[in-house]
Amino acid sequence: MKLSGHQINSNLRQKLEMPTGRHLYVVLGTYERLERYERVDFREARSPSGQRLGEPVNVNHNLLDQIKDDELKGLVQTEASRTASVKDRLAKELDALVAEKLKDASLLALKNLEILFAYDLELNCLRIRAANKKHILMLLPGERVGDRIILFHEAPSNNHRTLPITMVPEDHIWELNE
Repeated sequence: MKLSGHQINSNLRQKLEMPTGRHLYVVLGTYERLERYERVDFREARSPSGQRLGEPVNVNHNLLDQIKDDELKGLVQTEASRTASVKDRLAKELDALVAEKLKDASLLALKNLEILFAYDLELNCLRIRAANKKHILMLLPGERVGDRIILFHEAPSNNHRTLPITMVPEDHIWELNE
């Protein structure tokens, strides 16, 4: 079922009240609808104590910013022959980014996660860190198709990805209406 941004905020607020368990959430929609949700609806979202939620973190920019320019240049030049080392480096930077952002916050909203899927990074660090009073919300371009979550659904089909069904509980996935 597709929901309005307000309905998603209400569901999220209820989930934020749960102190224990896994707290990984996904909002699905088109790029345009996700941008509007972030710009309008998410700004209105509040924690159970009435506090505004933090701005979503651009994962692509933050990960690339963590790598020095000369090192990034080297990674790009050798990427084809060293895919595993590039993947490992990005995974370490992702875990460090999430740990740093959650240090002083109970909710971390993430957007622009394309680099994670381009390199087929494991998302387990998100599941592990989204526990016991720490919550992670991912804004992902995608849609439900039957019992699957198809990501990057607006792109040509060879660029589609599937969110693993065990990654996020069904009642933690919300799809934006238009």
